[in-house]
Amino acid sequence: MVNAKQKSVERRKLILNGDIFKTILIVCLPLAIYQLFNSVSTLIDQIICADISTEASNAVASIAQLKNTISAFGGGLAAGGAVLVARYFGAGDIKMAKKSSGNLLVMSIILSIIIIAIFIPLAKPIMKICQISDVAIEIGYTYFVLQLFELAIVSLNNVFIGLEKAKGNSKIILYLNVGVILIKLGLTCLFVYGCHFDDIFWVEVATIIAQASLLGIGIFYMFRKANILQVTPSTFKISKVIIKDILFLSIPIFFGKFIMNLGKVTVNALCGLFYNVSTDSLIVGALGISNNISGVVTGMTSTLEDSESSIVSQNLGNGNLKRTIKFFIRIVIIAAIVAVVGYILTRFIFLDELVNLFNSNDDKGAYYTNMIKEIYVYDSLSIPALGICSAVLGLLYGYGKTFLATILNFSRIGVRILSIVIIHYALPEVSGPTCAGISMGISNGTILLLSLIFFAIFFISLKKHGYHGMHLADNVTTIKALRFEEETEEK
Repeated sequence: MVNAKQKSVERRKLILNGDIFKTILIVCLPLAIYQLFNSVSTLIDQIICADISTEASNAVASIAQLKNTISAFGGGLAAGGAVLVARYFGAGDIKMAKKSSGNLLVMSIILSIIIIAIFIPLAKPIMKICQISDVAIEIGYTYFVLQLFELAIVSLNNVFIGLEKAKGNSKIILYLNVGVILIKLGLTCLFVYGCHFDDIFWVEVATIIAQASLLGIGIFYMFRKANILQVTPSTFKISKVIIKDILFLSIPIFFGKFIMNLGKVTVNALCGLFYNVSTDSLIVGALGISNNISGVVTGMTSTLEDSESSIVSQNLGNGNLKRTIKFFIRIVIIAAIVAVVGYILTRFIFLDELVNLFNSNDDKGAYYTNMIKEIYVYDSLSIPALGICSAVLGLLYGYGKTFLATILNFSRIGVRILSIVIIHYALPEVSGPTCAGISMGISNGTILLLSLIFFAIFFISLKKHGYHGMHLADNVTTIKALRFEEETEEK
């Protein structure tokens, strides 16, 4: 018990006072590795579905963006709650950190019930509105309904993951989630190749079993005494102040994630509306697979966003204003390096090999893979753009400047939708995949420029006005971290 709490104290000490590069390595690297495994497992799922048929692969990829949009509810709530918990934890106020954790869990349970109650009855109409083809709906309807149950479970898992991020405990997240991925892939291969179940229904059954396993472990970790932020029945007592603070941070984060994914769904729907004829009915799925390929890299850089927000929030709670900017500068450099290397690898070196993995070798396979490649040529521009954007968003979320972050995401999607409409009507000779890809390229270039502008606005304001009485010109060393360590050792 003492050892586990002492580890949390040591991580807090590292985040508040330790070497910055070492902190980023210890806190962010495990999450980046986990996300890499997660993205690769998503691609493997897609490849397995391609072995079933091109239509099965298209159905899974078409539904993926819709699922990601709905997942923004739970993801936004957990991210905002984790920022609040991290701030209390960084300030050494363990009592309020525990209360915030308990209230966050209660809110997540309620949200999970709402997701199931609202979206399952509306599953088929939503799929039709999103211009998912009739064949894909026929193949994927039950699969999508099961995914809604999965999202309810994932919403609770996000709370556990968010609380561990708030403490900087990223290793446990890596270990457990890699375990989940192995369970998921193992069961998927068993169902599809061992039992020869040629239905994507069983792919989702494997995912639910894996996520349920993580939920069981997460409940154990959150409630165990060795957890310095142990959730107990007393922490479930609703506090209007805490609920208000969580919502204040979560709602803009939710809107940011929701709008970003809704924008992808909208672009997919527009492509389905504009080009949903003959083999072009596969375009929505091709867009999804293109996003999954770029997600291998952008997924890693996006983990910097959540990790950075927790690190920044803890340091703000401890009064380390200058240190937050130092973290940001180094994270931007790391994100840029990872993004550029990933862009070169996926766009210029391994693109053909990656795209051919999704060839089902049926009458539509070759056309489908060519469509994916045509889109990805432009979509890959998202990799360097989103790497920088994630670093900026992590800083803004950590400071609670979620409104700015939401405007940033709104701007990106607005440009993407506007560009695809203009290109479609102004250049009717441009093919559907090229039109979709170009719109992505334009919007991703725009988000890079806007990210830099928003950071400049934020930094100028911070330098001029400070933050909650703290200023970058101050040269004050806080002693909260030391006092917290001494109190913990005494206990």
